[in-house]
Amino acid sequence: MFPTSIGTTMEPRSLNRHFDGIRTRAGLPSVRLNDFRHTVGMLLLELDTPPHVVQAIARHADLDVTLGIYAHTNLDAMREALDRIDWVMK
Repeated sequence: MFPTSIGTTMEPRSLNRHFDGIRTRAGLPSVRLNDFRHTVGMLLLELDTPPHVVQAIARHADLDVTLGIYAHTNLDAMREALDRIDWVMK
C-alpha cells in the first residue's frame, strides 16, 4: 500500500501515473509496475521456489491463478525434464 501525501491509500491509477512520471524523468524505458510483479513471479518459479510460496508472495487466492500467470514453459525446461526421464530409464 502506498500512502498519499495526506496518509490515505493511493488509488492504483494514481500510483501508476506517479511511477510513470518518475520513470520518464529517470530516462528509463517504458515499464509498468505490474511488469515487476510478473518478473518476480516468473523468476521465483524458475528458481524452483515452491508454487504455494509464490502464490503467497503474489497474494493470489488460487494456486491455478499463480501458475496460469507466471508458469511459462520454455523449451530448455522441457528438454531438461525429458532428459531427466531418459536418465532414469537407463
